[in-house]
Amino acid sequence: MGINTPKINGGLLFLLMLVLAACGGGGGADSGGGGGGATNIPRYAFVANSNDDSVSSYVADADSGRLKYIGKAAAGSGPSSVSVDPSGKYAYVANVTGDNVSQYMIGASGDLAPMTPATVAAGTFPQSVSVDPSGKYAYVANQGGNVSQYTIGTGGGLTAMAPATVAAGTNPQSVTIDPSGKYAYVANIGGNNVSQYTIGAGGGLAAMAPATVAAGANPQSVSVDPSGKYVYVANFSNVSQYTIGASGGLAAMVPATVGAGAILSSVTVDPSGKYAYVANLGSNNVLQYAIGASGGLAAMAPATVAAGADPRFVSVDPSGKYAYVANYGNDSVSQYTIGASGGLTPIAPATASARAGPVSLAMTRGGAPVQAVPKYAYVANSNGANVLQYTIGASGGLAPMTPNTVAAGAFPFSVTVDPSGKYAYVANMNDGNVSQYTIGASGGLTAMVPATAAAGTNPQSVSVDPSGKYAYVANQSGASVSQYTIGASGGLAAMVPPTVAAGAGPSSVSVDPSGKYAYVTNSGGSVSQYTIGASGSLTAMAPATVAAGTGPQSVSVDPSGKYAYVANLNSANVSQYTIGASGGLAPMTPNTIAAGVGPGSVSVDPSGKYAYVVNYSGDSVSQYTIGASGSLTAMVPATVAAGNGPFSVTTTGTWQ
Repeated sequence: MGINTPKINGGLLFLLMLVLAACGGGGGADSGGGGGGATNIPRYAFVANSNDDSVSSYVADADSGRLKYIGKAAAGSGPSSVSVDPSGKYAYVANVTGDNVSQYMIGASGDLAPMTPATVAAGTFPQSVSVDPSGKYAYVANQGGNVSQYTIGTGGGLTAMAPATVAAGTNPQSVTIDPSGKYAYVANIGGNNVSQYTIGAGGGLAAMAPATVAAGANPQSVSVDPSGKYVYVANFSNVSQYTIGASGGLAAMVPATVGAGAILSSVTVDPSGKYAYVANLGSNNVLQYAIGASGGLAAMAPATVAAGADPRFVSVDPSGKYAYVANYGNDSVSQYTIGASGGLTPIAPATASARAGPVSLAMTRGGAPVQAVPKYAYVANSNGANVLQYTIGASGGLAPMTPNTVAAGAFPFSVTVDPSGKYAYVANMNDGNVSQYTIGASGGLTAMVPATAAAGTNPQSVSVDPSGKYAYVANQSGASVSQYTIGASGGLAAMVPPTVAAGAGPSSVSVDPSGKYAYVTNSGGSVSQYTIGASGSLTAMAPATVAAGTGPQSVSVDPSGKYAYVANLNSANVSQYTIGASGGLAPMTPNTIAAGVGPGSVSVDPSGKYAYVVNYSGDSVSQYTIGASGSLTAMVPATVAAGNGPFSVTTTGTWQ
């Protein structure tokens, strides 16, 4: 059934969608500086996407370690590495096929703004970029056989030193600076060695004597521990380990190498200097080591933890609580907590969605967590054929924008905003299409060209995946879900096929936080469940549906991706499910919990601790706590009063 009941009238506002800005002061790089402390709270993460020619921005939840995608910026051709300066104000990306470095200013909300000029020249096939601890100098390892060296100006812009490059070994792959800023080391993948340099008063590199030390076969990544005493190099199949002498020269430890992997691609040391982690590309896992008193690596038990497909880069957050791995093969970032003994445990969800081909990750730090500050609100005004738009004041009050409305289609039913906050989409139930808008600097909506994208019959709900790449629309009378890719300018383009089958009367669609699964409530009494493929297309799971209550209208997934909840309009309850390893829904015990009269929408707060249900016919909001196993428990009081015919609830909060 639909929800077009007598209580719906021209004055009813169907959906309030809040747009958040992640704001706060402070910043800093992801390297050096010892263990976690008051200024080492993770804030933003940046991922270089080699197949998307972009850099993604994420908010880091300081309490859970989860990454939340908030947008992207264009990079050059084939971005291969990203680094941030110690102040957290600037970011640099080495573009391997563009022979240049993109340079950005980092905004207060984690957004990247290209500098002028947007790029500076590098050498041939730049592979890695690193900033020294003082924030004065940057270095780029060019596979053509040298290292580009730059000074960093007061506005963050790079200026080539004289000379612009210094010689390295054969096919340099990775460059890193020691915590003192006195020494630099470069892994030469074609020379099976590491180049070593002193850094002069003006930042210039000078080769040590000897200029190189032997490494293993095909060294790809080099890392210095926070104490500046030890260096580790990820080779093709093992890890070389060195001590750093009084003059910065490397001396092989005994044994010279440890471990055995299959195509090791990256090594990093945690801020405490107690643990090291190695991305094992060939085995889709991460090697984990404890670092002994003399710097030697000892495999933990277990020696490995699973990662995604083709893990290319591993990084530890500034607090030393979390680790992240960029998985090139399945466009994701694995996310882990670091235990008391250094072992990695996957966070729930185990991965965050990325753009195409993630290969490198860098983080900023500060003295306070990022907070989510509501800025704008949009309301789909069904009988007005428009969208109301508001600014949100410091105390939370809504103030109409000028103009207060923008045109939509016939009977606009719901509005959603993409994770970047740049685009908005409205399902027009009686027109069979989706209005699409760009969101301006002041929050106002501007219709795209074209202004609409075709959908199925009576589209009712729009959902955008967590990476901002795909959109899905539940078509109530079409028993289908329309699926789209989202272009560089936010426009929707129908996939092939443009729709997939759903159950009877699909009314709501939701994507889980990992971006792997989608769920659709069918008012006929079920929830359709899908896997999301590499290109964003939906594929029905087996079974294709699970039972819900009578007239399910809304589905919500908690931030961990472990639990799902469905508001059942005609049975006055909420169905609750656990989400299995393959995304399938399994009813909890009990399967339902009582709600008010006519529950039409369910939402879980950003912390994952609370759930709220608006009761359309009961003019109330039911409120619940979420237990350790995901089950809902009614609060006291169980409901709070709402207005006449409420039908949607949205929650906001802070990432603290």
